[in-house]
Amino acid sequence: MMNLLRSAVSSSKRSSVLRVVAVATATSGVVYSTDTGTRISVAIPESIQESKSLPWQFSQSLINRTEQSLFGNLAAFSARVSPKPEAAASNDEKRAPVEDSDSVKPPSGGFLGRDTIANAAARIGPAVVNLSVPQGFHGITTGKSIGSGTIIDADGTILTCAHVVVDFQSIRQSSKGRVDVTLQDGRTFEGVVLNADLQSDIALVKINSKTLLPTAKLGFSSKLRPGDWVIAVGCPLSLQNTITAGIVSCVDRKSSDLGLRGTGREYLQTDCAINAGNSGGPLVNLDGEVIGVNIMKVLAADGLGFSVPIDSVSKIIEHFKKSGRVIRPWIGLKMIELNKMIIAQLKERYPMFPDVEKGILVPTVIPGSPADRAGFKPGDVVVRFDGKPVETIKELIEIMDDRVGQRIRVVVERSSKETVTLEVIPEEANPDM
Repeated sequence: MMNLLRSAVSSSKRSSVLRVVAVATATSGVVYSTDTGTRISVAIPESIQESKSLPWQFSQSLINRTEQSLFGNLAAFSARVSPKPEAAASNDEKRAPVEDSDSVKPPSGGFLGRDTIANAAARIGPAVVNLSVPQGFHGITTGKSIGSGTIIDADGTILTCAHVVVDFQSIRQSSKGRVDVTLQDGRTFEGVVLNADLQSDIALVKINSKTLLPTAKLGFSSKLRPGDWVIAVGCPLSLQNTITAGIVSCVDRKSSDLGLRGTGREYLQTDCAINAGNSGGPLVNLDGEVIGVNIMKVLAADGLGFSVPIDSVSKIIEHFKKSGRVIRPWIGLKMIELNKMIIAQLKERYPMFPDVEKGILVPTVIPGSPADRAGFKPGDVVVRFDGKPVETIKELIEIMDDRVGQRIRVVVERSSKETVTLEVIPEEANPDM
């Protein structure tokens, strides 16, 4: 083979026909390029031989990058590039954020490669932590709550689930807010609960470190589509940094579909394996970015896990920073999103139904609520909210944001082609609702 390479290199200096030579890793062979296209010729041992002559057309887009090789100016390529594991940092040196690491390359070309999932896991791994919260009664420890979290700030801010670090029964922080935190490199810290929102099941924990900590990059859940590959990272049963892979099954699974009461919420549904201890861990895209927080699974079925979308989490974090809690306006309406099929069915059943093409139906107005005082009636169809056209409940909630006590103009359509403009002043929702 070395003689062949020497002769090939020598001949490449004299002829433009042979431009690229590389060693075939699994067997012996060469890669060469002609004016009509690039071909690969491989000599396969007879023990594994299926065909003695297999010339394949070879696309240049499959080569990720060109590097200098031991054979001079030959273009070398590799089917696999595995990053070296990063050594654990000492207490005296600073840890670089995970997303700044040059050792792990993001996926390129828009295809799922052999190392795509492994690289995404390597990028997020150092920022994933194990959480343990002692639980007890009158000072007697009776057990512990375990979960996962993600370091989102180099100063030690950890994103996790509220039910991991907060006692939902008494609506108070367990064990006076003490949380035992274990990093991937084995370091342990005692953290405290900064903020917790029970309704969204999102919480922030803080640890103090003398050195910068590895951090995860937050992505955008709005870019996800059903069928996108994702990985779930966490510490099920305290097994540090367990990786499971799957796809996004649904990007907007409503809480009502799951039988959950209260304010309508949407979740990411995935078939990644989720187990006890995964709660609070990140759901990650193939770029190694956090696009959700894993919070629950359906016990009676396999492959039904749910995560809070990171876009919603980011807004909750903004509320924490601004007010120390999540402020949710409430107007007192039961609402149903309309589409063309539902509208056609309602018009067929009720000839006096408003003549609309889209909007939000109000089947119920809660007595004594801000909406009741504003003059809303059952059967109204909300078409504009604060001057903006609305089609979904999510859009309406986003427009309200945290505008408690502020007057909002609402345009509704009623039967007999009646258009009415109302003014409603939202109140802050009861956190237990």
